[in-house]
Amino acid sequence: MAQLAHHDDGFYPRPREPLAAATIWAIDDFTADNGATVLFPGSHRWGNRRPGAGDHAIPVVMPAGSCVFFVGTLWHGGGANTTSRGRLAVTAQYCQRWLRPMEAFTLSVSRSVSREIARTVSEDIRRMLGYSIHPPLVGAVDGLHPLRLLESAPDL
Repeated sequence: MAQLAHHDDGFYPRPREPLAAATIWAIDDFTADNGATVLFPGSHRWGNRRPGAGDHAIPVVMPAGSCVFFVGTLWHGGGANTTSRGRLAVTAQYCQRWLRPMEAFTLSVSRSVSREIARTVSEDIRRMLGYSIHPPLVGAVDGLHPLRLLESAPDL
């Protein structure tokens, strides 16, 4: 089954300039049969329009070791893998320096920024450490406001 078409910075309303970019590094060969990522050429200029039946997607066919780079406003998705083998890749996302992750994964690990220390510093410092949220959920940890972590039991 193919991945639904999406763009990587869809949380922010369009049209606007791209806020992010992505790379996909092929560990295995990317073929049309094994689910190569598909791109919708020019879709980064579509504004609010979504891909439709008349839009042509092209598979990113590339040998292992290759890389594709695209802006976060480009519509894309994983193709359908019709083979019996997996397809391995590494992705890296890049964004404007003022953007935060949608989820604060580093705070979900109890030893990353000691919760005991975070409980003792000022509210401003806690915000800089990531114990804050931008509505509705940017910076969440497991779908919750990160300050909830400071209400739980002490670090183990």
